[in-house]
Amino acid sequence: MTEHLTWRQAAAEDTPLLFELFCSNKGEELAPLGLTTEQLGPLLQMQFNARHMSYGSTFPHALDMILCLEDGTPVGRHLIDRQTDCYRSIDLAVLPQHRNRGIGGWAVRQIQQLAQVEGVAMRLRVITQDRAVHLYQRLGFEKIASDEFSFEMEWRPSGMAGRKPAPQKPEAQIALLDGRQIDRPFVLDTILTFVQEIGLTVDLRPIPEGFLPGIRMVRGGLHVDLDTLLYPGDLLHEAGHLAVMPPDRRYADSPAPTTDGSEEMAAIAWSYAAALHLGLPPEVVFHEHGYKGQAQSLIARYQGGDQPGVPMLWWMDLTTRPIDGQPSAYPRMTRWLRANTSPEPSTSISGLAGQEQAEEVHA
Repeated sequence: MTEHLTWRQAAAEDTPLLFELFCSNKGEELAPLGLTTEQLGPLLQMQFNARHMSYGSTFPHALDMILCLEDGTPVGRHLIDRQTDCYRSIDLAVLPQHRNRGIGGWAVRQIQQLAQVEGVAMRLRVITQDRAVHLYQRLGFEKIASDEFSFEMEWRPSGMAGRKPAPQKPEAQIALLDGRQIDRPFVLDTILTFVQEIGLTVDLRPIPEGFLPGIRMVRGGLHVDLDTLLYPGDLLHEAGHLAVMPPDRRYADSPAPTTDGSEEMAAIAWSYAAALHLGLPPEVVFHEHGYKGQAQSLIARYQGGDQPGVPMLWWMDLTTRPIDGQPSAYPRMTRWLRANTSPEPSTSISGLAGQEQAEEVHA
């Protein structure tokens, strides 16, 4: 596979794509019947509508992933349901002209990484004669049951005994300042979904060690290695760096923050706003192992109204400025990704950063 792949949640406008995927598979099954195009079309439409309704009623909370090439071209679909003790792959399909390029394997590995973190299995059912059986076997799936027509296959994360979910490990909980704990998989799912919803990409894959373990900024998004990611809140911080970059740098091959500290402060302010927007405690982002030991101090400053980096967000048109005695809308944001590339004629970036650069705190 040579493409960089990503995914997004399915929307209503993806129905023609889903129908095309359905026809590419079902049409092959129905070919031996020798039906004419006029006969086959209505039959395929009827079966597609019935399956769509069945999926909706049987798996009402399933995640419908549209698989895309780097340029956003949709090429496939992976429907996943998070069940009590596993992730179940319901439907995985790739357009014929894009098959045999590793796209299906990539889609499965995205879910395997989530299942590994949560200590649960991944399961699927495949027709006996389907060539995909060999793909799943290469990805570590084993046949655990069968009938005349299909196999039930299961992949289990390393260290998982039997076919029951592994006991929750201490690291699966994030400790809060008041002694409470929050579920790490919930935080991960919440942040990863949000990052993609605002227009950044997320690619779950093993990556070499970087500045923040398990995260690397890439063109327009993040590579995330869930096996080495230490602090889920770091995802919001790095997403914040991308969000406050001008578009030309955000979509460069190797995006990197500036060295003057102004974007660092803006990213910190952005990540605080994002945490509140998601209903996450701020210490998820400002954890004790980052920010040069000033995490609690930063939380207190933002909660107390002394909010470093916010003037940079005004300048970037990500939140409102105080006008005519009305305070800024911050921490509510008016948009999540910076669009402007240069200062307004009457605005000095150094003047906005000013005091903040002298106090800058690096994660």
